[in-house]
Amino acid sequence: MKEALNMNGNELTYMSNVFTAGYVISQLPAVILVTKLRPSHVIPTLECLWAVFTFCSAAVTSVPQLYGLRFLIGFCEGAFFPCIIYLIGSWYTKHERAKRTTLFYCTASLAHMFSGYLQAAAYDNLDGKLGHAGWQWLFIICGIISLPVGVIGYFFNPDFPENTRAFYLTKEEAAYARERLVLDGYTPLGSSSSKWDKKKIFRIATTWQFWVLSFGYFFVQSSHPSQQPFYSLWLKSEGHSVYQINVWPTGQSAVGAVTQIVAGMLSDSPLLGGKRWQTIAVLQGASFLGTLVLAIWNVPVGLKYFAMYISFCSAGVPGLFYSWFPDLMPHDHEMRGFLTAFSNMFSYVNQIWFQDAVWRTEEAPEFRPGFIAAASFSIALILTAFLMRVLEKRDAKKDNRPSYEQEAEGRERMEDGVIREVQADLVHVG
Repeated sequence: MKEALNMNGNELTYMSNVFTAGYVISQLPAVILVTKLRPSHVIPTLECLWAVFTFCSAAVTSVPQLYGLRFLIGFCEGAFFPCIIYLIGSWYTKHERAKRTTLFYCTASLAHMFSGYLQAAAYDNLDGKLGHAGWQWLFIICGIISLPVGVIGYFFNPDFPENTRAFYLTKEEAAYARERLVLDGYTPLGSSSSKWDKKKIFRIATTWQFWVLSFGYFFVQSSHPSQQPFYSLWLKSEGHSVYQINVWPTGQSAVGAVTQIVAGMLSDSPLLGGKRWQTIAVLQGASFLGTLVLAIWNVPVGLKYFAMYISFCSAGVPGLFYSWFPDLMPHDHEMRGFLTAFSNMFSYVNQIWFQDAVWRTEEAPEFRPGFIAAASFSIALILTAFLMRVLEKRDAKKDNRPSYEQEAEGRERMEDGVIREVQADLVHVG
């Protein structure tokens, strides 16, 4: 694509910047919009538009055309992410939410792993076919995959429990979904205490969640060493084959995917009872060990390979971090969506200077400043998780909210009551 459009280095940078601009400015309006309109209208529309703009990218003939499309693609992509996280967090209790959120993140890790295979296949097998270059076919394939998913979303996206009209849920099931969330202590969407008004954003900015969660997610992304393909660059510098350079680093994405699923299941399990901070601390501790070894660099080769993979254990943290949000803000449904978008936006903007400061290309393949920074932010995130837990317990005590153990007992009693009601109905029918 660079050669076909005669792009220079500065134009590649500008292309990234216009994508970032679209990605950032769409997030806050989107999470507010889904509380006014149905997510089943907003989210699938974003997905379909993303696919259309991706199709159009295959037909660009000039750099300005590509700039415009990259802005629009970033706009749709930026709005899509926080809306999905917000929607997932609005359906499940604290003992169910982490598994679902980390599963969503797992798909991103798998997509990153398989995108390399897809790109290689497109260039090897489709370059020149039907008058299109390999990079054009890649845009076309991405659009073909995404468009049907967007269309399906119009029919299968359930909206929020408070306004769902999903055809696969009965009225009783929808009512049960709402009831159990209220019993778990969450304020419903549209409650008088959490509705949007002219001063709501200013009130949110005065809370500890606004500051701690925003910086916390910046620590999450900065501690995960994904800013540079350091594994591939090291393999290349060591003279490995093209196959090894392309395939071995995909194991990092595999580690991330497995870690995400296991972390979500463990956090939701009876062992931890819906608590997040312990799992976050363990995963970040493992990533800290890996990035510390890589910062030292001159270590046995076997240990270096081990560090290349274990450093990606931090991939399991973002899903856990966001699955914690409803428990930190049970009193305000709309605030949860706002801070989901704002924290992601805050971190994304700050990643621009962070990557330029410590993950400079000329440091390859050792990237010592980058690994030192990642290890340091791992410690900062562990401390932030402890702080979040302390503040959560303080708020629960102030609001007279039940403990995790008391909530678990209440949930079991409620579920036992539902089972008895169903059994009674069956006996009556019989």
